[in-house]
Amino acid sequence: MVWLRSLLLSSLIWCQTATAEITITQPEILDTPQHYLISAQFSYKLEESVVDALKNGIPIVFIAEYAIEEVTPIWDKNRVIHHVEHRFVLSYREFTNRFYLISLNNNTHGTYDTIEQALERMEQRHDALSVKKDMLSPKKEYQAKIRASLDESALPGLIQPYLYTPYLWPEWKLDSGWHTLSLTL
Repeated sequence: MVWLRSLLLSSLIWCQTATAEITITQPEILDTPQHYLISAQFSYKLEESVVDALKNGIPIVFIAEYAIEEVTPIWDKNRVIHHVEHRFVLSYREFTNRFYLISLNNNTHGTYDTIEQALERMEQRHDALSVKKDMLSPKKEYQAKIRASLDESALPGLIQPYLYTPYLWPEWKLDSGWHTLSLTL
């Protein structure tokens, strides 16, 4: 029983020191004469086990999501006015010993010598959501929401058990959570 407690405690300590994460940096709403432009920059940190999975032929899909919501009373769910996703597929090609990154939104791609270079490309500012001002009513309240995450549904079944046990394998639970910005008309 004592060994079980120490194993559980050591695994909890190990999980708390894991550095895998996605963070949102510099989110902003740009106000142009006819549009609101939702813009953000992301930071990706991957654990070695995720990089090893890439090097063993498992492509990883990341999603950056942007949404405009109409803020409703507390008892109602906010109504989504507009929602956009930007997907990236990151893979590794053993033949060339390079990382391969595809942007599925504009079908651009690039190859990189290191994982850091590929992640730097993914971290560049994204201006993904543009909303016409005439779509929004000045009598209502709106908010913009931004999130980046790992697309768990795109991973092979072999990885799925890791996703369902985030306390033991936190490196596979990559999600920035929703970041909310107030949209004032």
